[in-house]
Amino acid sequence: MSSRSAHRYKHLRAGCVDRGLRLTPQREVLLRGLSEAMGHPTADDMVQRVRKVLPTVSHATVYRNLQELVQEGLIRTLEVAGTAVQFEVNPDEHHHFVCDRCGHVWDVYLSSLDVQINRRRTDLGGFQVDRRDVQLRGVCADCR
Repeated sequence: MSSRSAHRYKHLRAGCVDRGLRLTPQREVLLRGLSEAMGHPTADDMVQRVRKVLPTVSHATVYRNLQELVQEGLIRTLEVAGTAVQFEVNPDEHHHFVCDRCGHVWDVYLSSLDVQINRRRTDLGGFQVDRRDVQLRGVCADCR
């Protein structure tokens, strides 16, 4: 396990403990798998990864654990039209580039992002913005 993966694993595991989530053998393997995952895995990707260690684990168990981690704010979902829901395991502040041809998603780190809501055209009175997500779209180098 790389140092980045080990750091992610410790972060996820501590988050589970802090939120009172039981660290079952299935959840431990899932946390390790999420920590080692590159990119944005789908639930099916995670089922395959967990089954390498626990061959009899059910889809339902992995899906339920993923949803609990999302509900607790330990991971996020990334939804791109026309593709399966993917899971965001990178805890760093970042955004995404999506290739319109192959659908692959890359993490993008923007040096600055200034968002100003046009209050005349957008009525968000009393709303609280907790997060900003930018999704850049185009064609990746391989597809060009």
